[in-house]
Amino acid sequence: MGTVSVIATLTVKDGTGDTLLAAFDEFWPSLEREPGTKQYILHRSTTNPNLFFVTELYTDQAAFEAHAGGDGFAKLGGALGDFIESFDLQMAEPVKIAGIQP
Repeated sequence: MGTVSVIATLTVKDGTGDTLLAAFDEFWPSLEREPGTKQYILHRSTTNPNLFFVTELYTDQAAFEAHAGGDGFAKLGGALGDFIESFDLQMAEPVKIAGIQP
């Protein structure tokens, strides 16, 4: 398998959305040091301020595994643990990509 994408859905406890954003601010610099992480986007629902989506794109499975096992991700998980209400992770294989330059 080549490129790997991940779609994560996070629901936070009521009123803690800005805390999640602050945790991601701390995490963001570590992404720049991850070889194989092509794209990482945090989205917030326009209809539910407690609902977030993360879309991720990696060069391959090994790059995703390095990300998931990295110190930055571990630190983020610890910071989010107290206010996450639910979490869903979907692994996918991109079949069409537009607008991304190599």
